[in-house]
Amino acid sequence: MLFVLLLSGLLFAGTSSVLAVTVTVSIPPLAGVIAPLLGERDQLNVLLKPGVSPHGFQLRPSHLRTLQSSDLVLFVGGGMDAWIEKPVQSMSKPHIEMMALPNLIQLSVREGGLWEPSPHERGRHTSHRHAHNETDNHIWLSPLNAALMIKAVSLRLQALMPAQAQAIRIREKNWLLTLSATDAQVSRLLAPIKNQPFLVLHDAFQYFEAHYGLNGAGAIRLNPELPPSLKRIHQLREQIKAGNVRCIFKEPQFSEKRLQAVTSGLSVRIGVLDPMGGGILQGNKGSLTDYVRYDAFLKQMAHALLECW
Repeated sequence: MLFVLLLSGLLFAGTSSVLAVTVTVSIPPLAGVIAPLLGERDQLNVLLKPGVSPHGFQLRPSHLRTLQSSDLVLFVGGGMDAWIEKPVQSMSKPHIEMMALPNLIQLSVREGGLWEPSPHERGRHTSHRHAHNETDNHIWLSPLNAALMIKAVSLRLQALMPAQAQAIRIREKNWLLTLSATDAQVSRLLAPIKNQPFLVLHDAFQYFEAHYGLNGAGAIRLNPELPPSLKRIHQLREQIKAGNVRCIFKEPQFSEKRLQAVTSGLSVRIGVLDPMGGGILQGNKGSLTDYVRYDAFLKQMAHALLECW
């Protein structure tokens, strides 16, 4: 009788490990990209809460416990979420570093004009911006990159749950079709404002701009951890006075004080763009219905841009 109970327990444990997985991602946008691949029994955790900047973020013991209990960990890499890399490696957790995926579109950090860092920004080496020609690590803002991530995660999930492989492939196919349709819709929405110059708080949107042919004119802060220099503030104000910029976008993760120094007394509209996908995740941990998908994120970005003109 005891042998039968033990055998039943082993069979049940083996079955449950095949039927469901726990996936942990570093930042909310990755949740929006891969959530549609997961089934109802799967668990999706996000370490960084919405509205929190990844720059300077530190893992707590609760985060480490979440990583320890994960079957698969997904992170961006390239310094974006450096705080997760060593713990994942020390735990020998199965993981995917998105910036290491083959055929990924990777753009260099912009320089020159209103993208040029000031001397005090160049002098500070941070996780966000280290040197000339560094790769811009906001890779998820390209729908083409998002599609590559979806395919890579789908393959890994199929390997982890071979009994669910067919269902995962079907979810992948449907998700990619939806993403393609959304991409075309967003492109049509943004077509009327493609030539309109705008400023952003920091240079986080290059992939989105490049994909949809938008006219980003510069950034207030080249390094999100440092305030703009007086020289940069003067340059930005001159551009606005000349009528070359009609809209400036702030971000919810950063204080508006630096924005006020640029816009005070000038006629310019202010909008909100969130590269971290504000609203993607309603809680730190929950069912898949707590997550807004990447297609909604793209539409959110498009409408935020349109509303500023």
